[in-house]
Amino acid sequence: MAVTVQAIGTLLLGLMLAQLGRVFVCPYAKRWALGFLALFLALFAVWASTYTNRPATWSIYLVLEWTYLLLLWAGCRELATGIRPDLKYGLYALPLAIVVAATMTHFAPSFDDLFVVQSLVVAAGLGAAYRALSPAERAQRGVGWWTMRLSLLFQALLFLAYAPLFAYHERVAKLGLLGYSSIADLLVSVSLGFGMIVVTAEETHRELNKALERLNDARSRLEVKLHTDPLTEALSRHAFYSMQRGDDVATAGILSGVVVMIDIDGLKTINDEIGHAAGDVVIRSSANAVRQLIRADDLLFRWGGDEFVAILPNSTMALVADRLAPLEDGILAHVSEEYPELRFRVSWGASEFGAQRSLDEAIRLADTAMYDTRKAEQG
Repeated sequence: MAVTVQAIGTLLLGLMLAQLGRVFVCPYAKRWALGFLALFLALFAVWASTYTNRPATWSIYLVLEWTYLLLLWAGCRELATGIRPDLKYGLYALPLAIVVAATMTHFAPSFDDLFVVQSLVVAAGLGAAYRALSPAERAQRGVGWWTMRLSLLFQALLFLAYAPLFAYHERVAKLGLLGYSSIADLLVSVSLGFGMIVVTAEETHRELNKALERLNDARSRLEVKLHTDPLTEALSRHAFYSMQRGDDVATAGILSGVVVMIDIDGLKTINDEIGHAAGDVVIRSSANAVRQLIRADDLLFRWGGDEFVAILPNSTMALVADRLAPLEDGILAHVSEEYPELRFRVSWGASEFGAQRSLDEAIRLADTAMYDTRKAEQG
């Protein structure tokens, strides 16, 4: 009865781990699930031997329990190191394992005598799984990790104690308590299985957090690209509308200041006569020139092909006129060896925004003022 209960409990643990391994794509959980399935079949072989009284089932028990130990160790090693062990060598060793198991069964007078040797083998296998968890990163050492290690250590010591106890039971005097050894094994296996389930959940949570961090980093990089003009490194028009939606730039009198519309004069002529590469240099030089004149916390947007918008919060028209006065002298750009110092001009117009005037309205007025300035200069 005790073996039956242990077998059913082992099967349930294997099924839970198999489901976790499938849902969360954890190879080590799948290995543990296969290991518990092998252990279930091993216990089934023990149960069958009590009815058939055929030692051949003992050999099956030995091989299946060794398979459990191998899969247990492989899953623990993969969890701790991230390295997936190649189990094909275990398949190569299967014929040898069958021969060894058959030999042990042949020379064992009884199952208890066989179990004396097998308990030492199991203790060694559990110790190997315990050691396989040792190099785990500190971040991996949560409740599940500690539960697994303590369960493996306790189970290894338990099987180590079985060797002298079953030898004494078989050769000296019967120990009634050994009839409950299957229940003790099941309790420790449940503790181990609980640790496996918890560690799988912890590792999945950790991997999910890493994936979210990578996703947030990618999103941040994408937002930077969307909000920054690649040619001038000024903010893009998309960034302006995003800030409006988020109220980062006042549009209803929360902040006041001056908005400036800037346009490059004669950019089409430069593109036609010198080339678009020269036009790009002119656009970049314009952005750099304006950026040097405004304050660090002022905002510069590339509005269109040759247009820029500068927003200077908490400023006045007089201060803006002083700051941008150097633009009246034109801007120098090193376009090429043929045009090492190309001087070009920009036109600009400004308008205040605040409680009485929205930012959008101020931009329209600044645009009109800029064109009026250009017409006046050309006239």
